[in-house]
Amino acid sequence: MVGKPWWHRPLTIADLEIMGADEVLKINPAELAEKKKQMGFNAEHLTCSDIYGGEKGIFYFKTKIAKSVPRDFFSEYIPEAHKRGIKVLAYYNVHWIHVDFGREHPEWLQVDSKGRIIDDLYGSGNAPCVNSPSWRRFSLQGIRDLASYDIDGIFLDGPIFTPEACYCKSCQEKFRQRYGLELPREKNWKDPAWRKFIEFRYDSIAEYLRDAAKTLKESRPRTVIYMNCTGLWPSWPAARDNRRLMSYQDILGAEGGFLYYDLRTISLWKPGMTAKILETQAEGKPTVVFISGAHHCWGEYLLTPVETKLLYADSIANGANPWYGIPHHLTDKPGALAAGEMNHFILNNAEFLEDTVSLAYVAVFWSSRTADFYRASIPTTDFTPHGERVERRAAAGNFYASFLGCYEALVRSHIPFDILDEEALKPNVLSRYDLIIAPNCACISEDKAGVLSGYVREGGNLIASFETSRYDEYGDLLDDFRLSEVFGVSVSQGTFGPMDMDYMSIVNRHPVFEGVSADMLPSPIYGIEVSPGTARTIAMYHEKMPSRYVKVPPISKNPSITINTYGKGRCLYIAGNLFEHYHKYHCPDHRRIIANSARWMSKPLVTLSNAPQSVEVTVRRQLEKNRILIHLVNFTGEMTRPMESVVPIRDVEVTVHGFRICGRAKALRLGKDLEIKPNEDSASFIIPMIKEYEVIVLKTAE
Repeated sequence: MVGKPWWHRPLTIADLEIMGADEVLKINPAELAEKKKQMGFNAEHLTCSDIYGGEKGIFYFKTKIAKSVPRDFFSEYIPEAHKRGIKVLAYYNVHWIHVDFGREHPEWLQVDSKGRIIDDLYGSGNAPCVNSPSWRRFSLQGIRDLASYDIDGIFLDGPIFTPEACYCKSCQEKFRQRYGLELPREKNWKDPAWRKFIEFRYDSIAEYLRDAAKTLKESRPRTVIYMNCTGLWPSWPAARDNRRLMSYQDILGAEGGFLYYDLRTISLWKPGMTAKILETQAEGKPTVVFISGAHHCWGEYLLTPVETKLLYADSIANGANPWYGIPHHLTDKPGALAAGEMNHFILNNAEFLEDTVSLAYVAVFWSSRTADFYRASIPTTDFTPHGERVERRAAAGNFYASFLGCYEALVRSHIPFDILDEEALKPNVLSRYDLIIAPNCACISEDKAGVLSGYVREGGNLIASFETSRYDEYGDLLDDFRLSEVFGVSVSQGTFGPMDMDYMSIVNRHPVFEGVSADMLPSPIYGIEVSPGTARTIAMYHEKMPSRYVKVPPISKNPSITINTYGKGRCLYIAGNLFEHYHKYHCPDHRRIIANSARWMSKPLVTLSNAPQSVEVTVRRQLEKNRILIHLVNFTGEMTRPMESVVPIRDVEVTVHGFRICGRAKALRLGKDLEIKPNEDSASFIIPMIKEYEVIVLKTAE
């Protein structure tokens, strides 16, 4: 029987950043390969050119495109890596050109709407345009020449478009031929030509990857190719649409483990968020979370061991392989040693980590259309170095913040969940879940609204907030929600606010309010006026506070939370940006309402006792081996970041619901078997201690 491809087994991928030609001349290939083996890496990205400051035409393999080859390092190094069981993927830069090299080839370069060459990538550097015929010939020839070596694959860093590009002659001509239009010079999200430009950018990147993959596999059909894709953030700035790209690559990876500047402003579970969306979009292909060992943008200064372990743990817990990148001369630093420890944990426990799928009964909808065409803040990345606030209309509503608030509320409530995008909104996919949550997913097509309606009508449950389904897939305002019948309410007067000091009150008792500390609660900052039809109102807004330190005004006529039965299913609708409010202010009762709603609308999977909110739990299954894997990531650390230590959690009781468990539980990090207490439809056990991370293996009955 033919075994599975090597890239479908657990991977620990190194990128020790051999960059400068002077460094390559000094490195001993055998010693470098041995160092990676000792650190527990079984695959790597091997830099094939000098990219300090961008591509300069100085390569480390024999190629027709080189200005110079100071050393054919690939021919010397690859055999040494293979002797040690390390798969070698060439790291091939296709997004960044040194300004001096760019001056020699201006026809390659991206330009903005004013005709200015983009020359500030990473602060200094040009971006090549995938639509430039001469750039394509140059870069594809490099791939053709790499394929003459015994490589196991190629990783493309890029291609990208910068947010303001591209208006080069090649793009203008191609856009004109495709659409019969001139490129729009102004960013106007209501302009049909601008919308076509966004699609054009996405398609251009995908077409380049298609041709790159074809070029590689014509010579080496059994190699893999993949590129640096988009994580869980708006994808239009760099024009990388993972769904369009997946047909042409073997692995899906994104920079979910790159942490920038003030870490206190970055979600603790950024790697997990990335891993979840990649798993959905990869549809069975392997996924990789790229973890930079450095505290960016200080590339020579590593993160603490604790931060490093948590980046690894959150990636693994959500089904992704880790890639770890640092300069090769920093491998003796504490952060790098922590990465090595995690690599060895993966290799030693590969049989438990391979071929797993999520068991979650809850899914959160990540609407890429809303991220592109509504309002969504953009986090700091290499291509949006200061982040970016993208305004579409008025100031009410930030989809990205709403999504983060929903994500955090579920993690802190110990509710396992998946992430679905538009392409995953299919009846056969939705039927796996008891509950779908749409946190201000404003832009929904008629087709996808129909799928969600059918899901609820057939017995599924939905939680939706604020302007969900109030716009079409291109951000055009509709007369009413596309999901109005599911919500049981209709839009009356539109959005209102801000409500910086205002209230809503519970008006009908319901299980979603269990444990809530008060009947009158802070209201979301923005609300929307709706008229209930079939829905039952359970909370209402107060009239607006005229100022501070005055008597609270009476309850208004505006519902804030409603419940509706639609067909065989139910919908809880929140008429305001509650998830965004939670992201900003972390009101405990808002989290309780979200958690209670999720538990009311979905069956239990796992329960934690004696565990703080800062412990994330995921549950995965190995179907062929009849195993359940419970991953627990402990983010309980100091009240700042980077964290230097975590507080160990002791005597955590875990209850798994809905499965018959056989034998004993196995704690992989502790290296101990744990006694199981079986119940009628559940099983419980106690974990003596969780440091940064623990994985529990359970055997289920046939």
